[in-house]
Amino acid sequence: MKKFKKAMALTLSLAMGLSIVGCGKSEDTTTEATTVVESTEKTEASDKDTEASNGDATEETVSGGIAAPSTDGWDESKKIYAYSWDDDFQKKLNVVLTAYPEYSDYVEYINLGCASEESLEQIDLAFDSDKYPSLIPADVGSAKYWIEDDSKTANLLDLGFTEDMWSDNYDYSKDFATYNGALKAVTWQSTAGSVFYNREIANEVFGTDDPEDIQKLIGDWDSFFEAAETLKEAGYKIVNGPDEVYYAIINAHTEQWVNVAADGSETVKLDDSVATFLETAKKLYDGDYTNGGTMWNGDWAANMADGGNVFCYFACPWMIGVFQGNGATDGSWGACVGPQSYYWGGTYVSIGKDTPNPELAAFIAYELAFDPAIGVDITNVTGDAVVNKTANEMLASGSLSDDNNGLKFLGGQNPYETWAAAAEGIDQSASTYADKYYEDYIKKAMNGYNTGDYASVDDAIAFIYDQSNTELGIPAAE
Repeated sequence: MKKFKKAMALTLSLAMGLSIVGCGKSEDTTTEATTVVESTEKTEASDKDTEASNGDATEETVSGGIAAPSTDGWDESKKIYAYSWDDDFQKKLNVVLTAYPEYSDYVEYINLGCASEESLEQIDLAFDSDKYPSLIPADVGSAKYWIEDDSKTANLLDLGFTEDMWSDNYDYSKDFATYNGALKAVTWQSTAGSVFYNREIANEVFGTDDPEDIQKLIGDWDSFFEAAETLKEAGYKIVNGPDEVYYAIINAHTEQWVNVAADGSETVKLDDSVATFLETAKKLYDGDYTNGGTMWNGDWAANMADGGNVFCYFACPWMIGVFQGNGATDGSWGACVGPQSYYWGGTYVSIGKDTPNPELAAFIAYELAFDPAIGVDITNVTGDAVVNKTANEMLASGSLSDDNNGLKFLGGQNPYETWAAAAEGIDQSASTYADKYYEDYIKKAMNGYNTGDYASVDDAIAFIYDQSNTELGIPAAE
């Protein structure tokens, strides 16, 4: 955690002197207080969705789960606060509060309005305020900050959770949230990676846009490059830039990079996934299989619209909104698992150790992550994919609403079947707090290797180790 806070300090301007401050942009080091958003502003759900999650909402819940607490005798002191960097978590929280409206007066949502990492300092300050953080969501790049801090966040095993509860959720969600034998967070969200492919190009070049057929064509890396050559001959690029495969390869790594010795000192040893990524990106670059762009640049976004020359993108559930925002036409894209199971992003929710209402905080966290009916509603109301297997089975067999955004985007293809299949192969057991800081170093090494600044993969990796030591103070292991 020491190095994490050092690295965080490189990117944060610390706001001091306020008990709770927002994360809005500011020219000085003091930011303005954020607007509090009440959780009673419900996300609208269809009657069908409401019935699916609400049923007979009593003090009973899913068998073997955490019972809904009674509000008898509660007053203002039992109110809990949910802090987040944006309004995404509020949409999911409101699905639970729609099913259990008796808790709406006891939950207040505070939208800090900033990047996830920037929210860490603000939430830290709030622990000493009269609005103690009880529900603390963070994306995967920042969640370890809370998961690995036993002074701030509770062990869920002390709040009624059991390891058996994860038997119906994908294993990786428990692996990521486990720290020193304690379970420190839950997630509702599956960010299983997949490949979105352009149906028009698929039909023109391969004579089919059926997901099973496309999966056969790009189901492993050798096949992927064979398809890249075929597409090149037809005038298309398989991806927009060589960095497109970053998450598919790096987020599948199974060996921990940063290790802590008994004396607290840290060292880094990169596993083979880094070399594999550098070699794969170099092959894409040298083969002229891409436009030479980078993720999130203009060409990357523009080729999502009709008429683009890019066959596929490595993408996950939340990317649907990105495609639609960049002009993608519903029905123009299909989805398959692709050459490798991986994940991209995700939100984990921890519970403040000294929450004034542990029963309510635990119940809401349980409902978000483990109640299949709530999982179905989260998908139908917000379009998100979920980590609960039973919920995904229900979505695959009739519970998916006709106006589900993922269904519309993929032209009637049920994307949740694809993401459920991809999620089975995800492994987050090797994730550490520091992984996010290596992304910049690895991509710089990729660029240098592609353009000849580094003569070999070993030289490129040596650059990454040098950056780790210089920027994070974490030297390479002997």
